[in-house]
Amino acid sequence: MGFAESSAARYFGVFLVTAGTNANIPTALAYQANNVRGQWKRALCSALFVGFGGMGGISGGTIFRAQDKPRYIPGISAAIACNCLVIIFVLGLSGYFWRANKQADEGRKIIEGSESFRYTL
Repeated sequence: MGFAESSAARYFGVFLVTAGTNANIPTALAYQANNVRGQWKRALCSALFVGFGGMGGISGGTIFRAQDKPRYIPGISAAIACNCLVIIFVLGLSGYFWRANKQADEGRKIIEGSESFRYTL
């Protein structure tokens, strides 16, 4: 959006960003909720997740500054860096969950205090 010159390309970029964001939030909430056992722990984790998302919205107002227009390079760079960090966290947790499931299947580990619980990947 900030790198394109034409308005059509910018509007298409806004469409892609909005579609990605709207698909990202329920997916991330489901990933989090499916991998936590217990009603109260799941409720607390969901509340923290939504709260940190709100803090991201607040920080967005300070990262995308008016003096950086029209390209907003610092804001876009910060958004890309945060998305890369999320990808690294998801890959790391998925690897951990896969290993824990494998150990639980072999009987070497009990996940979340239940022999039948497995992480959802």
